[in-house]
Amino acid sequence: MSQDEQPNDIANDATAKVSDMYEYGYRKSNYGPDELVTDAHGNPISVTDAMMSAHEAATTTTVTPHLCYYSPRIPGNTGSAIRLCAVTGTILHLIEPLGFNLRDTKLRRAGLDYHDMAHVVLHPDFDDLVQSMPSSRIIAFTAHASKNYTEVQYRPDDILLFGPEPGDIPDPMDIMGGPHVAEQVRLPMRPSLRSLNLTNCASIAIYEAWRQLGFKGGQ
Repeated sequence: MSQDEQPNDIANDATAKVSDMYEYGYRKSNYGPDELVTDAHGNPISVTDAMMSAHEAATTTTVTPHLCYYSPRIPGNTGSAIRLCAVTGTILHLIEPLGFNLRDTKLRRAGLDYHDMAHVVLHPDFDDLVQSMPSSRIIAFTAHASKNYTEVQYRPDDILLFGPEPGDIPDPMDIMGGPHVAEQVRLPMRPSLRSLNLTNCASIAIYEAWRQLGFKGGQ
């Protein structure tokens, strides 16, 4: 720090830099893809530099089950899930292939920073997740299940698995109903209606699990 610089000046400069990147809560389009997240000083850093490794996720003590999106296709859903996981202390696992680039500006979210991304793990395939957390129960959320999501006693090391959003790619039933799945559960809905938004479903599930676990770590 130079003699003319004061700590408050540096903090104000960092705040101004971040403010310049956003408008109405969304990152402006004239900033490069790798400036999607910033460090504690407001300096842009790579998305992947801010993420957790699979080993770190497997050895981290959690207060809620882990959340897993298998091959998500809509960046806004994943952006919302990142924020959900940041505020609940949940670790989010994303299984490739993704339907978007994590560095894509379409992952626009108000206040996205490295603290949020520190709860995210990227896996090249589903086997990588299973191998990294062999002792965890995988609970698949699917409309094909007969058991309601409230009928499960959740554990902090569980993995709540959600498949991709509806689209041209068939649902991966080998993943959602394979031998690695301990339970299949569903969210009740009125008949003949379309499914809930992916991250709305995940939010309901995470908060039910966290409620069962006494909202430990919350306030």
